Amino acid sequence: MNLIHNKKFLKNIAQHLNLFNTISGGVSETQVTVSKYTRGAVIKVWAASVSPESFKVMVHNNQLTIFSLLHSNDNPDLHVPMFNRVFVIPPQVNINEIEAVYHEGQLQVRLPYHSAAIRPKEIEIKQL
Repeated sequence: MNLIHNKKFLKNIAQHLNLFNTISGGVSETQVTVSKYTRGAVIKVWAASVSPESFKVMVHNNQLTIFSLLHSNDNPDLHVPMFNRVFVIPPQVNINEIEAVYHEGQLQVRLPYHSAAIRPKEIEIKQL
């Protein structure tokens, strides 16, 4: 059997290497980019051999936390943290509209801006 062409074997061995690296004090190889657009921002996270089920995205006190846990197949109670990143959410982001999408091995967290942040609004000046 040619192991190089066996994708299941390669994925399994990569996950174990990440586990051993993390337990030994290393970190998972993770790439994070933040792109800003007119209507919002997008945070893209790519982590080698991390499944979509392992990612978690939390919003609390104007902070966005993205993290992933490596689950052991042998022991379901064993969770090893692979990645953790905290972002401060700017005031122009509509927190109720934040969404996370996993596509082609990459987690994308979309942060749409409030409509008032996109279009200027003139405020009437009242005289007292």
